[in-house]
Amino acid sequence: MTLRPLACLAALLVGVLGAGAPAHAVDAVLYEVTEAVKVTGKGGAFKSSTATLTGEIAPGTALCPTWLVQQLNLAACTIVVRATGHADDATGVGPAGGDFDVVVQDWNNADSPEIVVMKGTMNGTIDLSPAFTKHQPVGSIAGKFLAGGLQNGPMAGTRASGTFAGTFRLPFRVAGRASYLLDDGTVVQAQPQEFSLGQAMVRLEVSFTNGR
Repeated sequence: MTLRPLACLAALLVGVLGAGAPAHAVDAVLYEVTEAVKVTGKGGAFKSSTATLTGEIAPGTALCPTWLVQQLNLAACTIVVRATGHADDATGVGPAGGDFDVVVQDWNNADSPEIVVMKGTMNGTIDLSPAFTKHQPVGSIAGKFLAGGLQNGPMAGTRASGTFAGTFRLPFRVAGRASYLLDDGTVVQAQPQEFSLGQAMVRLEVSFTNGR
C-alpha cells in the first residue's frame, strides 16, 4: 500500500497489541480493512478515498460505557467506520469525515461482533504531511464526534459527543518484514492480528474527550 491512498484511513478515528503496542495510552485502535482511491488527470493526482475501518474501543470511554460491557459481559466494544478523506495532494492536509456503528457480540461468539447498539458521525481534519512530503509512515487526525444509541437496544436514550485525536501508522518493510514506526522512533513488527489476507493493515490509534 502506498502513502497517498492512506488519506481516508486518517478520516476517523483497544485491543491488546502485544509487542506492537503504542507508547501512549489510547481509547481505540482501528485497522483499515478496505480502501478505494479516486485520482484525477493523466498524472494520477490524488482526489479522495473511501475506506472501512474496524477495531475495539476500551470500556469506560464515551462510545463504550462501563455499564454496557458489564451488562453484556463484554471485554470491549467494537466499532465499524466508513470514512472519506480529501487530503490536499501537495500538503497532505484536508477535511475528512464519516459515519460509524458501535457493535456488540450476539450469541455466535465464533463470528465477529455485528449487533448495532449505537450510530454516529465524525468530522475533522487530517494531516498527512509527514507521509506526503517527508515519506514518513505516520500522520494525525483531530475532530468532533456525535453519537446516539439505537431505540429498543441496550444504549437507547444514550447520547455521546466530544472531540477525538489520533495517530495513524502506515506499515512499511524493514528487513522484509511489515513494521510500524512508534512515536519514540522505535520500529516494531506487525503482529499476526494486524494482517488481513496476508497484508499488514494501516493502524489508527484514537483518544476521545467527552463534551463539545
